[in-house]
Amino acid sequence: MLSVESRHMLTYYSQTARLVIYAEGEMTKGKAKTAEGVLRYAKNPVVAVIDSKEAGKKVSDITWISNSQVPIVGSVRESLAYKPDALLIGVAWSGGRLPAAWRADIMEALKSGLDVINGLHDFLSDDEEIAKVAADHGRKLIDVRRPPENLPVGTGKAIDTKAMTVLTVGSDCSTGKMTVSLELDALAKARGRKSQFVATGQTGIMIHGRGIPLDRVIGDFMAGAIEELVVEAGKDNEFVFIEGQGSIVNASFSGVTLSLLHGSCPKAMILCHKPTRQEDTAGFKLWSLSKLIPLYEQLAACMRPSKVVGIALNTYGMNDKEAAKAITDAEAETGLPATDPVRFGSEKLFDAIVKYQEKIS
Repeated sequence: MLSVESRHMLTYYSQTARLVIYAEGEMTKGKAKTAEGVLRYAKNPVVAVIDSKEAGKKVSDITWISNSQVPIVGSVRESLAYKPDALLIGVAWSGGRLPAAWRADIMEALKSGLDVINGLHDFLSDDEEIAKVAADHGRKLIDVRRPPENLPVGTGKAIDTKAMTVLTVGSDCSTGKMTVSLELDALAKARGRKSQFVATGQTGIMIHGRGIPLDRVIGDFMAGAIEELVVEAGKDNEFVFIEGQGSIVNASFSGVTLSLLHGSCPKAMILCHKPTRQEDTAGFKLWSLSKLIPLYEQLAACMRPSKVVGIALNTYGMNDKEAAKAITDAEAETGLPATDPVRFGSEKLFDAIVKYQEKIS
């Protein structure tokens, strides 16, 4: 199902494989963003979700994915009735460790003839017990976060990319950077423009089928890894939308963010923000949008001039009136177009990107 293509395009798997998503006890806790991302955007058919606490419902009953009639079942055994090819672990939290309680279900899936796609930091193929079960039953363990070998040090060569390179950056972690990049890529394609999404995290790789899990790359090679992906994507596309990670002001993950900035050398940026959040995931007060914009632009300018051209808000949990006010407030504060791309569409942001593209051409 998953194989190595090259050191630049780390992984891909069959996008016709039928998936069951494993999110035991987590679908409504805010940590199942991998599950929701795959359900919303992946080409793979998802036949069921495993979460015993929500069994008997459909995905549309408990998420914003209103068109998803994927059933939620209570166990691996129940999911087999839907004839899946692989079990995809659909939960990602800080640290990415495998809960001990999940081991039995993973081994049951392998014994039942399923491959396992894993985005956690704990690699299943390095676990002797699980690896033996997989080998005994001829199944594959697909550790999406395992980085390729022999990655280069960054050299700044993404500066020469002719495509309009757009990086999503954030006020914090989990503000929707992957989602915004995917929405913009989809809109560009819908408008007949040649475009590519560049995946830099495990969920994006699961959706797109290829990419590099930047948070597992040795620090010296982070910028070089992204540089390689951007240069490759820019060869035959007019637009390249690069999935951002973390935040430049988040004490836990700023290093990944800076590597993305300098490795991708973006021509433009979209700043992603969740207006209901007051503190970041490290416990510090969030910076205002008006302070973040010049900071991102100054750091990007180490490589090339780059501008934040729009604000993408994640208004999950807000009603329509609250969301509309948050958008108006963001536009008033920054002077830039703002929207929630999932809720209201990404046209305003894409139009701002095209306008800036014309200005710098």
